[in-house]
Amino acid sequence: MQRWTSQQSLILGIIYETEHFLSAEQTHQNLMQRGENIGMATVYRNLRKLVGQGLISEVCWKNVNYYTRHPFSNAFFVCEKCEKMIRIDIPIADQTYLSNEVGMPVKKWSMVFEGTCRECEPCI
Repeated sequence: MQRWTSQQSLILGIIYETEHFLSAEQTHQNLMQRGENIGMATVYRNLRKLVGQGLISEVCWKNVNYYTRHPFSNAFFVCEKCEKMIRIDIPIADQTYLSNEVGMPVKKWSMVFEGTCRECEPCI
């Protein structure tokens, strides 16, 4: 059994309080803005632990890992202008449903939508 640390709690809190995805660097910036002196290596290590424990989800976009609260439907929207990533919850698209539809066990999947977010294109 792994020990639960205050750093894990802080990082988990930051991930869960945002609707958007955060990279390790963005998570670190949030910690620094709150006056928390946690190193980048500690952030990376704890993000990996939280993913391994099933407490947060991870997706890779353009060779950068991003993190969001769990459960996550593995669908997301990326703004072409500001590159903000927004969660899209698709209720029917869980692994059990997909496994049944495909006829084989689905272990991992993702779906990416691209366009312009409301902040970058307010007249949509």
